[in-house]
Amino acid sequence: MNSASLPVQDISDTAFLTAFYRVLESDRPDAHFQDPYARILAGTRGKQVLQQMPQQEAHAPGCIVRTCVMDELIIQSIELEGVDAVLNLGAGLDTRAYRLPLPASLLWIEIDFPTVLDYKASKLAGIKPGCILKSVPLDVTNSQARQRLFRDIGSETKKVLIVTEGLLVYLNPEQVAALARDLWAQPQFSWWLTDLASHSGLQLIQNSLDQATANGEAKLQFAPAEGTNFFWQLGWETTEFRSLLEEGQRLQRLDLPEALLALLSSPEHQESLRQLFGFALLRRSESGRESFLTDSVSV
Repeated sequence: MNSASLPVQDISDTAFLTAFYRVLESDRPDAHFQDPYARILAGTRGKQVLQQMPQQEAHAPGCIVRTCVMDELIIQSIELEGVDAVLNLGAGLDTRAYRLPLPASLLWIEIDFPTVLDYKASKLAGIKPGCILKSVPLDVTNSQARQRLFRDIGSETKKVLIVTEGLLVYLNPEQVAALARDLWAQPQFSWWLTDLASHSGLQLIQNSLDQATANGEAKLQFAPAEGTNFFWQLGWETTEFRSLLEEGQRLQRLDLPEALLALLSSPEHQESLRQLFGFALLRRSESGRESFLTDSVSV
């Protein structure tokens, strides 16, 4: 198969695919959510990418579970923790500012490349979001630009939830650590919601992408051996971790084989399978960072 016939020509194509997965869920009679804007954004490209993908709809359930769990945790953070702003890094074709029941006073800031945000704005022109929506074109790996932006956001907010959905896996550990430090530097940045994969989980995704992606464009990198503890020494403690496999069973979107279900219920295998793929809600903390800095100084 030559590169021209591969479904995913660049990373942005995965955003079209994700949007089309939301179309498939919305069309179900037992849908967990309705996204009336997903079809507009996915366009013909989303369906085209899906039809050319190996195993086609095999990855849809995981994407839907991720959407559902993150929806729940975002709403929970706003309602229970007093979050007044959401900073969505690598937002892609996300539509939560339009479709979730959000307070009208909430500030939702989406960050992505200019081409992505321009496309999205053109497709959703005239559609009013349910909160205050601000789109900022920015490469999140540009440390100086993001530091300036984070300072600006911190000056106009009180309690911010950061969302990194499908973003961190494309960064290397040093880039993720630098991002975590920049986020922690703003006292108003209180919560952080992200998806996370173990090394084994990352390899499963990478193998699928290698069959579908031109020129190895979608190279996945971040799967820390220490799991969510990676963030602890950077000032972020885990308050909640939800396993993709367990949530998939709860939401009735993942049909697991009997052998895997048996392993998932086995104490010796349960935790490693729970950590294969998951979703972590992190809270800003002083203890882990102070401990790490103290240890570093003593060494």
